[in-house]
Amino acid sequence: MRRIVVVTDCKDVSFNEMCGAIHKEAAEIGRPVFIEQVVPVESFSEVNASFLTRLMAENYPAGTVIYTLVSKTKNLRDSHEVIWGETLSGHIFVGSNFGYFGWLAKDLGVKRLYELRDVPQTSFSGKTYIAPIVARIAAEDESRITEFPYDEHQIDDVEIAEGMVTHIDNFGNVKVMTDVGDRSHDEPLELMLNGRALCPATHIQTQIYLQREQGQVVLYRSTSFDDMTDVGMVRGNFAEAHGVRIGDLLTWTVRAGGAQS
Repeated sequence: MRRIVVVTDCKDVSFNEMCGAIHKEAAEIGRPVFIEQVVPVESFSEVNASFLTRLMAENYPAGTVIYTLVSKTKNLRDSHEVIWGETLSGHIFVGSNFGYFGWLAKDLGVKRLYELRDVPQTSFSGKTYIAPIVARIAAEDESRITEFPYDEHQIDDVEIAEGMVTHIDNFGNVKVMTDVGDRSHDEPLELMLNGRALCPATHIQTQIYLQREQGQVVLYRSTSFDDMTDVGMVRGNFAEAHGVRIGDLLTWTVRAGGAQS
């Protein structure tokens, strides 16, 4: 039995509807499955979905089924493709080919990949069509869903620029797509948001909880990926206080006049 992690912006009862459809299908084939609690995605955010899909693969063991279902920001096509596959690390992914799996595929590589054809273009196909397939994949019943191999180069990707905010947690800490670099503890910095001056910040090498100055903005190597950066506020909500949103560009300069990071 494979564990299922659902990465979605369906955070109300619709999440339970999807889970119910998965469990119902699993019961019909006599193979119960285990579904984790929802991994909530910012609504209509392919960037956040891409980050969280990759993050779940980083934290869950091989064999985990990651089902990503997020509403697309822009709809430029009359239909959409549903794909499923396995990374070289042994993680299973399934969902619409809307760019959510690009980061995952680039980092972990693709071992096998399939297209699920004849997807009904109806409301909430994530429950009525994809969820039962997720159950079969989790139950390792792959008959009838490996008929159409898919080219991994056709996996859509979301463009995530250097310095882009990919996630904001419930404390208002933001995760930025850039390496913090080799910096000393307490190095003073100036933050810029979308190219405009924002506020002073300090680079730290210790836990944010150990900082004593309430409201201080601090920057540190990300707790999610070593090649990313986190920015937060000591006992405060950085994103809320400074109007930072997913998709914004957050950069910095050394306050003493060093080059931009």
